[in-house]
Amino acid sequence: MKCKIIPFFGAITVVTGAAIAPPVLANESAADAVGWAINGPAVYTVNRSPATNQAFNPVSYVTNLTFDHYLPDSLNHYVWTNFVAHTNGRSIILWSERSHPVGWPTNAPALSWNKDNLLWGMKGMTGLSPCWEGEGNSGQVPITALTRRHGYTRGHGMGPDGESTAWAGRKVWFVTAGNQRIEAIIARAVVRTIRGDYTIFLFREDLPSGIEPLRVVALTNLLARYPVCVGAPRPVCQTEQAGCVNTGIAGFIVNAWKGGDSGSPDMLPLMNELVFYGGRSTASPSPLMQADMDTLCQLEGLDPRAYQLQWADFSRFPSYTTR
Repeated sequence: MKCKIIPFFGAITVVTGAAIAPPVLANESAADAVGWAINGPAVYTVNRSPATNQAFNPVSYVTNLTFDHYLPDSLNHYVWTNFVAHTNGRSIILWSERSHPVGWPTNAPALSWNKDNLLWGMKGMTGLSPCWEGEGNSGQVPITALTRRHGYTRGHGMGPDGESTAWAGRKVWFVTAGNQRIEAIIARAVVRTIRGDYTIFLFREDLPSGIEPLRVVALTNLLARYPVCVGAPRPVCQTEQAGCVNTGIAGFIVNAWKGGDSGSPDMLPLMNELVFYGGRSTASPSPLMQADMDTLCQLEGLDPRAYQLQWADFSRFPSYTTR
């Protein structure tokens, strides 16, 4: 079967022959599916139907595009197929318990995972802090572990730009997969509001093995290989202050852009791992961020080489230009 060339976002790749079987759509004849359109890694069916106004003779037609699948070698395909397989019976609610007792923060919070949550069992899950002493309302301005000694959150509203000990002594809590509460103490911080928007905290001690820092990818590198394609699903994982995770996919959507969500982690869900690519409205990992981490280590007499960002490698996936 040969496909008609249908203009799409100013550029199109048309697939013909046996490369892709012609679609048969519910409640429509096969003749109504007139071709395929490709935008970056996304493949769409091109459907033709009579125009609503039939005053014209001959009959006029309109076409529309419906997402069908992603190209099999793309990062979008890898994420989407694994996301679909992972969601059955899962909840967007991360915590079965997260509360401040009387006397908090002197008395530690009550914390435990909801083991049916969408992120359960994924590498990096335990690097998400549910609570810390500097939050406003519960869950606001959360901290994400990017190394065993460093935590990330927003820069705006966190004090003057530069290195300081203003946050020294504040407590940060993490939870292992076995619901063991881990308390970290902040030693120093670097706040960035001019060149980027983030705060990096240095903890007094390494996080234990039960807490897994997240690997990272720069947003610009991710977008090249995981582009936004109009009308196509593109899962992400965005935690928010109420203790839920937004994915952008119907059935797993929650507002993750409220006041106080700034700095909450934006993550790519791989088959069994969360990869950090930035904070809500805040900066993506960068060489400047690593330099700030190194400076904090040196000020505390630590070897920076032991606390480097771990960069995820997506070079095996092709990059795309979309319109």
